[in-house]
Amino acid sequence: MLVKIEDGFYLNSQHIIAIRVSKSTSDGHFVVVIEYTPNNIQAMGTYQKTFDNKIEAELYLQTLHQYISK
Repeated sequence: MLVKIEDGFYLNSQHIIAIRVSKSTSDGHFVVVIEYTPNNIQAMGTYQKTFDNKIEAELYLQTLHQYISK
């Protein structure tokens, strides 16, 4: 199943390895990092998205979860 990460960037749900969420101590932004395997299993890619507040990060994670759990 393809998962929409952002406009124009989709990942196969089987390729997603981990989703890491952290809060920046310097500016208070929330950072979501998605680790995934591209077509080559020997390599790993990362996608990082930054949010201004907790609510935006939670909405993004909920949407991502809905796509993955389909």
